Amino acid sequence: MLSSLQITLINSAVFFGHYVIIAGALNLQFGNAGIPNMSSNVSVAIGAYTVSAVVLRVCMWVTERAGLVLKPDWVYDNPHNVNLMTEYFRNEPVLSISLVLFSIAMALVLGSVMGFFIGKLSGKLRATRLMMLTLIISDSARIIAANNEFIAGGTIGSFIPNFFAWYKGEQMVILAMVILLVGLSCYYVMHTMLNSPYGRLMRGMRDNEMTLNSTGKDIGRLRSEVMMFGGGIMSVTGVLLAFYFSFVQVNMYGRVDYTFWPWLMITIGGLGSNPGGYVGTLLSVSILKGLTFSKQSLGPLLIGTKWLRLINYFENIILGGLLLLFMMFKPRGLVPEKNLVIRDVNYIDIILGKDKSRS
Repeated sequence: MLSSLQITLINSAVFFGHYVIIAGALNLQFGNAGIPNMSSNVSVAIGAYTVSAVVLRVCMWVTERAGLVLKPDWVYDNPHNVNLMTEYFRNEPVLSISLVLFSIAMALVLGSVMGFFIGKLSGKLRATRLMMLTLIISDSARIIAANNEFIAGGTIGSFIPNFFAWYKGEQMVILAMVILLVGLSCYYVMHTMLNSPYGRLMRGMRDNEMTLNSTGKDIGRLRSEVMMFGGGIMSVTGVLLAFYFSFVQVNMYGRVDYTFWPWLMITIGGLGSNPGGYVGTLLSVSILKGLTFSKQSLGPLLIGTKWLRLINYFENIILGGLLLLFMMFKPRGLVPEKNLVIRDVNYIDIILGKDKSRS
């Protein structure tokens, strides 16, 4: 049995693991490529809906072939069916791991398709208009999911089988380890990408799109590719959250949690700075967990007073206040983006004219 401190640490690790993926992908899209994406929560939701709409049906098909008798109603029989499938997966570790990998792969594909679609839809829109379009897409995706039960049970939601039921130890621990491992792996992939020639191409689009276009580069295609890559990475988060909560519901992927908070993280850390995104995520997660602890401690003391309602707005107040403060007094963040330096190139010799190989 885990203590309250251990549960808090595990929850913090889970929060950090999935937020570092979202913040890193958003920093790649806006901080490095200059694409103001305000629909990152849609990409996260796509990953979760992949599990509830696709993987869950695959699980039902597999377990029915194995002899389980499942009830037919997709929404109201979901808890009963999921309990049966979880018991079945308890003795099938190889099948369970295969389904986890299949979920991540499917989410990458569907999230990338959605990101590519948003990139194409945005066309030549810039700044404010592009932000407005992605905000509209965010609301539209939520309304569509809420009114179509086959995606995630509509407003009721859908339970997900426990694919780690075969693990004999504490379930929260292995889930936290998986989320942290995937999160740090995604961070490494994005860090490598940003230091590649493609990363320099993204920065060129951000800094001077007209100059890059004059060299023959297809700006529209590049924007779509960046949105596609970032959307695929973010969708992995939705899969991990679905596994962690064993439940998917439309309102779990709100704009505040998975769009505005990631924006705060990259603003605090530093736009265009991959280590900055790491630092900003760590600091923001600490703030979020501190706010949760404050609510739990102060809530009972404020019962019967007018201040009780204010607790519900703590997160929004802190979010808005920190965004304003950093934008006014430290717009480059805690870890500003460093000047791009290509390996094995001696810039001093080039400036002084000593590098004969480039003359």
